[in-house]
Amino acid sequence: MSEMKSKSSALLMLVLVAVMWSSSGALIKAIVWSPLALCSARSLIAALTMYFLLGRDFKFRSLTKTHWLAGACYGALCLTYIFAMKLTTAANAIVLYYTAPIWVACLAPIFVKERVTKRDFLFMILIFGGVVIFFFDGLTTKGILGNLIALTGGMFYGLQAIFMRKLKDNRPIDALILGNILAFVIGVWAIQAPWPSPTGLLFVVILGIFQLGLPSYLYSLTISRVTSLELVLVTMLEPILCPLWVYIFIGEKPGRWAFLGAAVVITTVTWWSLLRALEDRKKPTALAQAGLGS
Repeated sequence: MSEMKSKSSALLMLVLVAVMWSSSGALIKAIVWSPLALCSARSLIAALTMYFLLGRDFKFRSLTKTHWLAGACYGALCLTYIFAMKLTTAANAIVLYYTAPIWVACLAPIFVKERVTKRDFLFMILIFGGVVIFFFDGLTTKGILGNLIALTGGMFYGLQAIFMRKLKDNRPIDALILGNILAFVIGVWAIQAPWPSPTGLLFVVILGIFQLGLPSYLYSLTISRVTSLELVLVTMLEPILCPLWVYIFIGEKPGRWAFLGAAVVITTVTWWSLLRALEDRKKPTALAQAGLGS
């Protein structure tokens, strides 16, 4: 029972993470600054946020090869995401960004020996289909470079989830701090005038703390309690909520396809999560019947 509660709380925490992450679209679009400078500044603030949340407990010499692999993928993810948001439409960027479950489904059995069932593939297809429907009103052929960057970001997102899963018992948050440090170092030279407006600078701080740093810290706490596929699929609520904040704060109204896509994704994620929870609940009974329980 306690294990089931732990899984439930982890999934709820992932939902909160998705809500905080989803503020990125409106904030990034509102900040007039180069993508590289914005990414570097945001990552610096995020790294410091996680560093202090950990009680300043971070040491480079304690990092493993997997930490560096996860950190490199995460740093690349931060860079590609902001560039994609600046170079193409938010709809295009997020749809291509969330090709990540396909990469996870293909690579997780190789890297972390997690079995992906036919049902998981079905739900993955339904969820991604819902995301595509959601943004059907806004998909265009413009911004080809941004689209390619976003597609690459989806690959990095999937790889990052896999390597983070491998770190579930070895301080996965260190990889997130490392990734942000790498993103900061790569773009630090671009942090220069012309500067954003005072409001823009405030948005940069909000991005670093509340959109990236704090939710990344919470995200790391769920690693040992969920699978790689769950990490990606549950947080796919992010692309549904992101345009909602854009509509509220900027006035960009989603079309009818967006509402249909939202219904598909939310219904599918809920259905899939309930089935996984029911299976976890039955496992102790099955073990006991087999003489393996306590």
